[in-house]
Amino acid sequence: MPVVHGPNHLDEFLGSLDQSLQVQAATLGEALDAYERAFRVRIAPAVGYDGRYFLYLDLDSGDEQQIDIHVQRSDGEFCARQDRDLPLQDDDVILLMGLMAC
Repeated sequence: MPVVHGPNHLDEFLGSLDQSLQVQAATLGEALDAYERAFRVRIAPAVGYDGRYFLYLDLDSGDEQQIDIHVQRSDGEFCARQDRDLPLQDDDVILLMGLMAC
């Protein structure tokens, strides 16, 4: 099953259970929906960035940050852009991270 890693603990990355979630999802949108429910956050497309970035809002603290979403697969890593219909593979790792140039 795909795994989603949140933006606040990427330095600990794969060893961290905090803000990481294994999801049963066929698309990026389904994975993001499951992550939102599990961690009480809202992930919405950011406007004005050529369809690349998202806003990540923590519903408890009100903190908001811009994030970039990348997918790691066995054959490499790529920017998912705002494609919520992106099909996922079972071994995908979805990275919600600070802005990158992609």
